[in-house]
Amino acid sequence: MRHNRFDTILKIVLVVGIVLIIILGAYILFQIHTERSAAENGAAETAAAENAGGKTGSDTFSESAVKAESETTENIAAEGLTSAASSSAAAEPDPSKYNTADNWALILVNSSHPYPNGYTVPVTTIENGQSTDSRCADQLQQMLADCRAAGYDPLVVSGYRTHSQQIQDFESMTAMYMSGGYSEEEAKAKTAESVAIPGTSEHETALSADIGCEHNTAIDSSQDEEETQKWLHENCWKYGYALRYPEGKQDITKIVYESWHYRYVGMTAAKVMYDENICLEEYLQKYVEPFTSLEELDRQAMETLGLAYTGSASADS
Repeated sequence: MRHNRFDTILKIVLVVGIVLIIILGAYILFQIHTERSAAENGAAETAAAENAGGKTGSDTFSESAVKAESETTENIAAEGLTSAASSSAAAEPDPSKYNTADNWALILVNSSHPYPNGYTVPVTTIENGQSTDSRCADQLQQMLADCRAAGYDPLVVSGYRTHSQQIQDFESMTAMYMSGGYSEEEAKAKTAESVAIPGTSEHETALSADIGCEHNTAIDSSQDEEETQKWLHENCWKYGYALRYPEGKQDITKIVYESWHYRYVGMTAAKVMYDENICLEEYLQKYVEPFTSLEELDRQAMETLGLAYTGSASADS
């Protein structure tokens, strides 16, 4: 009897244990399911939030790339505007280097650039039977007066020359070289080193003057060491004049050094040429031609004289 009761109790314990195991297993499965569902729901919510805000991993990278590209484009645009502003500013000449009001005085006349066809100017007699462009006559006279006041004896030996006078001067020197054994071609080439070919002479523009001394009127290398020339070299720029054919510039001007030949170029250009030790060709190339062509200078020079521009005159050689 007692044995049967023990068996019954054992069976009940086993059943209860089995039931508890089943319940525990069910609970564990429920927890696993719950956690998995929560994880899936969280992932779904995160994805939904990212999709709503456009914030997926690839989208975040794309947005950064787009932002960087946009910033680069903006920087380039800003640099472009700055560059454009700089270019616009550079489109205007520096008035301390190039005064456009002096364009008429900056006309270039040399062996490769004859003066404009029909170029004629009003002239004023200065001294010694010589004349110059009336527009710069006062400056030339003042320069001579100040030079004399400083104790020197300048004298204008040659000023304005007509075209026929220039032809005569050129032919006379050519004949001199031919008499010395040069062929005609050689004599003309030699002459052109010191006497401009007619049509390319600055004297024909009336803007130049050969200045010697009262005690030495020879227009040659004897002027190089004259005290009068030294004063003029140091001071001519103050009156708008420049030493037209400086020493060491023959390769550019195609004319040998002439210590006596002065050319009116205007106050601004004269100072720059003096300060930088440059000739007219160099000055024009550096400060004028970036803004105004040589042809336009010719045109404006003619217009200021009330003349029509029809091109350059032909050089006679």
